[in-house]
Amino acid sequence: MNNKEVPWTISDVLVALVIFVIVVTGGSFVLVRLLSNILPKGGPIISLFIGYFILFLLIGYFVIVRRRSNWSTLGFRPFDFSRSLGLVLALFIIVKIITAAYASIAQRFGLEQAQDALRRIPEIFGKNALGIFLAIVIVAVVAPLVEEAFFRGFIYPVFRRRWGVAVGIVASGLLFALFHFNLFLFFPIAVFGFVLAYLFEITNSLWPSVMLHMLNNFLSVVLIYYIGVSA
Repeated sequence: MNNKEVPWTISDVLVALVIFVIVVTGGSFVLVRLLSNILPKGGPIISLFIGYFILFLLIGYFVIVRRRSNWSTLGFRPFDFSRSLGLVLALFIIVKIITAAYASIAQRFGLEQAQDALRRIPEIFGKNALGIFLAIVIVAVVAPLVEEAFFRGFIYPVFRRRWGVAVGIVASGLLFALFHFNLFLFFPIAVFGFVLAYLFEITNSLWPSVMLHMLNNFLSVVLIYYIGVSA
């Protein structure tokens, strides 16, 4: 029996999204500009970390302070590790197959990919050992934790309650893709969002979704650095 009834509402989600856009997105952009003058190399990294920290505080405010709930209600609940690990690996392979097929089709139609934030990771974090370490910590650990808490733990249950499981999965996945601000990768990111929400739905815990998200981001970071070093 799934336990995804949450005390926060669609109004809380809408307010959180507005704050997300204004403070996290807009604020981070301004912060990058300011910090770039003071710390040319560290500005983007600090801004990225602060952005995720603000988003974490935003989640905490609505879940813990405003609705007097807890992290378990958000989705951080115990889970069957062995079963979930198999699901994570199987879904990871499916996602990569879909992403590769999409990239091949897009290339056939002459669609060119703009240089997204992921591909700029070596430029942002640096190509030395410290840069690789910071990229892994922020991109493969911090980002999956905070994004899963926000999009799957905070937003998805509200959409699920309002429109049902199928529409909730699709709506939260589309929103997840939209907030990555990458038109070329919108489809594969949306599919990834669908899979993450589906995994949350069938395991009744955010941890498997966090595992899948971390695995995806970690391997992406490693691959991007490998290509960068090999080039």
